[in-house]
Amino acid sequence: MSSTTTGPSGDRLPVEDPFVRQITWLVNAHGGRDQLAKISGKRVSPRTLDNWCRGRYPRNAVTGAVRELDAWALENSPGYPEAARAPRLVETCGPTPAGATATEPAQAPAPAPETPGPPPWWRRRRILVAALVLVLAVGGTTTALLLRDDGPDPIPPLPSTGDGRLRPETTGSLGANTFADPRTLQGQAQKIPPDTTVEVRCRYYAPSIPSVSPDGFWYLIETDEWAGRWSPANSFMNGDVKGGPTLHNTDFDVPVCR
Repeated sequence: MSSTTTGPSGDRLPVEDPFVRQITWLVNAHGGRDQLAKISGKRVSPRTLDNWCRGRYPRNAVTGAVRELDAWALENSPGYPEAARAPRLVETCGPTPAGATATEPAQAPAPAPETPGPPPWWRRRRILVAALVLVLAVGGTTTALLLRDDGPDPIPPLPSTGDGRLRPETTGSLGANTFADPRTLQGQAQKIPPDTTVEVRCRYYAPSIPSVSPDGFWYLIETDEWAGRWSPANSFMNGDVKGGPTLHNTDFDVPVCR
C-alpha cells in the first residue's frame, strides 16, 4: 500500500489506495480533520480521520462510522465521490473492497471446444446405464441428507448503529479481548493492550460467558485495527479511577446498538 504524501501547503495528496484517496480528499475539501469532524456532526473523530488518512482504516467490516460519513458526504460534500477519482468510502473498505478488482484486466474468453461427433451405439448404451446408476445413487444420498438435515437456523446479523456520537473508553490493567461475534465468541483475536483508550459506537447485551457478568454488555469498537470487533464492557474502566475500586462494569452513557 502506498504511503500518504503532502504538498507544499501541508494538504495530503491522493495516493493509490482508493479509501485513503477518498478520505484525504474529504479532509482537504473541508479544511482539515478537526473541521470535517465538526461540520459532519462528529460522526467520526479527528483522531479516527487521521488514522484513516494514514491507511489504518477498517478492514474487517464496513463499520457504522464509515457508513454514516459516506451518507453525510453524499448529502453535504459537492463532488463526492467523483472529485477524488475513487469509489465511495463504503465500497473501498472491509474484508473485500469492491474497488480491489476494478483495475484487473479482463481476460479473453476461452475458445469454444470443438463439437465431437456422436458416439457409437454401444458406447451410448453404456453411458445411459452409468447415468441411471448415478441418478439412483444421488437420489438415495439426497434423501439421507434431507432426513438428517436438522441443523440450527442461521444467526441474524448483529445491530451496529449508535446515536452518531463515539465515546472514549480505556481498558483496565489486563487489557481487553475482542471477538467477531459476542453471541458465539467466534473470531477471538487482536487483543487491546492495557491502559489503551479506544472509541466505541454502542453496546450490545449478550451474556454468552460468565466473565461479562453482572451487566452482560459488549462494546462495538471503532478504533484502528479493532474497528468492527466486540469487547466485554467490564474490561474497561468505564469512568472508574485507576487503582481505585471497581464501581462501574458498564458505561451506560454508551447507547444500545440498534
